Amino acid sequence: MKIKSPLFIGMFLVLISLFAFAGGRGQQTDPNTITLGYNPFLSDSFTDAPPPIDVIRQVLSQRYPEITLEYLTMPQDMLDQLVIWMTSQDATVDIFGIDTPWVTQFARARWAAPLNDVLPDLDNRIAAAGLETFGHDGSWIGVPFWGTLAGLYYRTDLLEEYGFSAPTTITEMVQIIETIRADRPELSGLLWPGARGDSLVMFYSTLLHSFGGTYTDSSGAFAFDSPQSIRAVQFMRDTITQSWSPREVQNWERRESRQRFPAGEAIFSWDNHDIIVSLDNPDRSEVVGNWDFIPFPAEPEGRSVSITGGFAFAMNPYSRKQENAARVLEVISSREVQKGFALAWGPVQHYIGLYDDPVVQEYNPNSEKLAALVEVAMSRPPSPNYAELSAILQEELNAALTGTRPVADAMRNMQRRASALQ
Repeated sequence: MKIKSPLFIGMFLVLISLFAFAGGRGQQTDPNTITLGYNPFLSDSFTDAPPPIDVIRQVLSQRYPEITLEYLTMPQDMLDQLVIWMTSQDATVDIFGIDTPWVTQFARARWAAPLNDVLPDLDNRIAAAGLETFGHDGSWIGVPFWGTLAGLYYRTDLLEEYGFSAPTTITEMVQIIETIRADRPELSGLLWPGARGDSLVMFYSTLLHSFGGTYTDSSGAFAFDSPQSIRAVQFMRDTITQSWSPREVQNWERRESRQRFPAGEAIFSWDNHDIIVSLDNPDRSEVVGNWDFIPFPAEPEGRSVSITGGFAFAMNPYSRKQENAARVLEVISSREVQKGFALAWGPVQHYIGLYDDPVVQEYNPNSEKLAALVEVAMSRPPSPNYAELSAILQEELNAALTGTRPVADAMRNMQRRASALQ
């Protein structure tokens, strides 16, 4: 048998690679077949409601029967694959899921097509906070469909007993804690997760805005060493040193923090929305009927925000079928599909008025409380490399909380290190 030369073999392999690459970029040439890439959960339902992919296809068949939707199951950690596709200008998927921390990265790299022109009425359906969370420099780059909201849980019975209404400022919240704990020292004042983790970044983000700070200044540079930021972190430190929070919070993750409010051990707790469905279940809660959930209070110079996370669907800018892809995104932004996500997966959706729906409330007890938080939802700090930014913030915040570094020094370190990422 004749042996082929190394040069021939090399050229042959290059040709194979080129054909494979071209095939990836040219898949699904039928303009009426739209491919949606997301992790396996899209075909799951955690209730007796149909899975979201079935709802999307059903509504799509009613509105645009000529369009076929193919669902490409991707790994749960999709980012690496998406980066490969986008840097290769690959059109394997026309629509793909995008996580909240990826927004800045994808927007700056132009890896997600702006939706303002193709879906100009999207803001009539999706709340401004949802579009801002999945937007950048005024461009909407995603249709949100599921996420989380963080806010303040409080004991309505305790506040009523001691003559207080829900706090509207942090100063009022501290006054309530000190008054009740003077009589009930066994109760914790404010629970929150202080261990290194993204929950710590989210709590800091909440307080930063409550004290009037912002992630960036007018020039777009990070503002983590601003007076408002220092004040926010000093408050976090003060909750420990002043015994408004248990000293152990500096080591608590969210799971450890959230167990204590349902057990009736605290007056206030900062946490995600997802425990609202169980707080009125007597098998799981000691505070049945004696709690509420509101946006975290803010000082007069600040504003209440609800730090959100979650996913949206974005359109591949390299898709050859953007017109029909936009129609699929229009369907995903519809009330029927957004409601389908709420029934199958639970809240949070940013669809305007969704939480007034009695069926949504039936499947998600107390979901009507989320409407006020949706209105003030805000994303985590923006960064083209959020994982690295979050790690920096976690380290410096932890140093400030434990007293390893003075608060102001930790914030200066945070500013210097975070700025190097911009």
